[in-house]
Amino acid sequence: MFKQAKLALAALVVVGAAAAPALASPLYINTGSDFNFEPNGSTTTAVFDQLGYSGTLATSIYLGNPATPGTTVVDTNIPSIMSFYGFSAGSKTAIDGSTPLSFSFPNIPSQNNIDTLNNPSAPDLNGFTGGEAFPQYGAGAIGGLGGAWGLTYAYQIVGTTVDKDGDGVSDTVEYNTGVFSLYYQSAATDPNNNKEVLRLVVESSEVTDANLYIKGVVDYSYAAGDSFIQNFFNSGEGLGSLYSNWLNNPISVSWILDTNVDPPLATPSQLWNSGSALIRQSGLDGSVTLNVPEPGSLALVGLALAGLGFAQRRRSVK
Repeated sequence: MFKQAKLALAALVVVGAAAAPALASPLYINTGSDFNFEPNGSTTTAVFDQLGYSGTLATSIYLGNPATPGTTVVDTNIPSIMSFYGFSAGSKTAIDGSTPLSFSFPNIPSQNNIDTLNNPSAPDLNGFTGGEAFPQYGAGAIGGLGGAWGLTYAYQIVGTTVDKDGDGVSDTVEYNTGVFSLYYQSAATDPNNNKEVLRLVVESSEVTDANLYIKGVVDYSYAAGDSFIQNFFNSGEGLGSLYSNWLNNPISVSWILDTNVDPPLATPSQLWNSGSALIRQSGLDGSVTLNVPEPGSLALVGLALAGLGFAQRRRSVK
């Protein structure tokens, strides 16, 4: 959303009226199949700390003048939503009349995929691939030699521009709705191909210091009866699956948008008028970090999730 900005996700775990600290914890993924290039019977990845991604084409859609308080802002990488607001690919002229712009739809999966499972404790990632080069998703037999899989993500985050300093001009965005989803990608013959394995729902946001905090919840309500989704993300410290902990205690999360740039909103030289909206695109990098609470507080707060980072492409968070 913000040029040269970084969006990170941090957990807020609340017990009663007090906030309990969430500790970064290793996790692993269980695909239920042995995708290893040299099959070894394992169905899980190595333990990792973050899901890293880079090269996202982030599209910001302004339904009005960004400088006017109360203007609706839609951030997305979903082509159908982009098209709904009049987006089209090609060379464009910025609304200042002098700046050439180049817009395009995301190249899937390379611009919508998880590139890496960062900081693995062992090299065995059970066939995980970033999907940008060979082996592509599903190469080889499922559960056999050459098998490969990956993760893609899609998001739509909606808010409004806000004047925080009282000068009548917007200086930030407050978000109050939206969804960020992770999808499992494998061979077309894999019955779990393209399943949504994680969903984050936006609820509100606030500005503290130089950061914009977008608050929301993890939502697994769609996963009832699906053991693949329920067993996909797991604690590397033996604290159970993300789903089982969510089931016991729904998880509050906070997205942290670092607005350490000026201006934080799109300028006329970055915007194209589609006829339905003013649109900006930028290349972003980031990471998703999933945290768990201290074992002693698990029964109270469940498994906390944190860390969705959006940063400008040149500021990779890998």
